[in-house]
Amino acid sequence: MNKKLLFDVDGTLVSYEGIVPQSCVDALKQAKEKGHYVFVVTGRTRNRAVVGPIEVSGMICGNGAYIECEGKVLKDQKLSLEDVKEITDYLDHHDICYFMEGNDGLYGSHDFETRAVPTYQKYGHSGTPKIRDIYPMMEFPQSMYQKNITKINYILNTYQDYLDFKEHFPQFQCLTWGGQGEDALFGDCALPHIDKKSAIEQLIDYLDIDQKDIYAFGDAEVDIPMFQCAGTSICMGNGREAAKKAANYITKDVQDDGIFETLKYFKII
Repeated sequence: MNKKLLFDVDGTLVSYEGIVPQSCVDALKQAKEKGHYVFVVTGRTRNRAVVGPIEVSGMICGNGAYIECEGKVLKDQKLSLEDVKEITDYLDHHDICYFMEGNDGLYGSHDFETRAVPTYQKYGHSGTPKIRDIYPMMEFPQSMYQKNITKINYILNTYQDYLDFKEHFPQFQCLTWGGQGEDALFGDCALPHIDKKSAIEQLIDYLDIDQKDIYAFGDAEVDIPMFQCAGTSICMGNGREAAKKAANYITKDVQDDGIFETLKYFKII
């Protein structure tokens, strides 16, 4: 029976330093060759969802705002231009740097390239990372009033920034995310009623697959709804404690061949 394999990207397929282990590439290639579905399920948008030479059957992006299966787009929801104006005006007014993700673009605020560096060091990038190396496609436009935006991410100077933002924008879905460790480093904002679980359920209906044949791999709290859709849920060894508690199985860190060894363990490859 073909399995449906769901993979978060950051911290799961990709290390926090942005490296895709060769063992991971090999494992997913073997899984596809055996007829299994391979999907990425990520907070990233469409243009950043597929990493390295990994081949996928489809993707769920923006934490559920976009669904694609074997080249067919099943869902594509975006913030309105008025939403973008309201959110970016708030962030600019409160001196919070940010970047916006769309399926056809990535846009940084005027000060993001310099002010974001310490946050990405905390995330897991060694040395003094360059934002343009991390996000080669990022643009820094004069106006942040851009169309086709799925999600807006902002640097947390303190956790209070997130609490204040969430209180000011109750009409949106407001989350936090980070890298290695438990600290929240970023806040993000997207349309309400969008999450990985509902998107996966839509994909399950489309493909007519039983829950028992779904294997979900993740590393953070945002992946827990994905775990709830799966017959088997796997948390990476580098994952957060809440995600580990919610998973059926804990594997090794991504850089220690956790994906490859787990697919071998469950006899998927």
